[in-house]
Amino acid sequence: MPRLPVDGKKVVEHRITFGTKERDLIQDISTSYRIQAIDPEAMMKILEDPLRVIQIGYGLATAIEMLGFETGLPTIADLADWKQERTAKLAETEASVESGDRSIAQIAIDIGNVLTAGLYGMSLDELKRRTGE
Repeated sequence: MPRLPVDGKKVVEHRITFGTKERDLIQDISTSYRIQAIDPEAMMKILEDPLRVIQIGYGLATAIEMLGFETGLPTIADLADWKQERTAKLAETEASVESGDRSIAQIAIDIGNVLTAGLYGMSLDELKRRTGE
């Protein structure tokens, strides 16, 4: 809504200006009011289920890692780094195959492929088709 001009006769404007301390105090009061508004029974109901607590924790950890902070928990944000590390290790293993230690290296490659296929929820044939191996 447009404001009327202040001319000193018809319209008188009153303004309250808060300093830094007052703004901080109002922020603290607002936060405490919101905390008091939380229903403790609903919170206890959420915390009674351990799976729910883990889901909330991992959700928060994922959000924090998406913001660029490392939590130490394996989350979906770590998947790209894991894929790069796996590719590097496979290259090392394939290099050892070429050097002559074929049986151990091939077993390591096969185990890596099985784990990767299981992680992505696909068959080994589908994994080989998608990666071109």
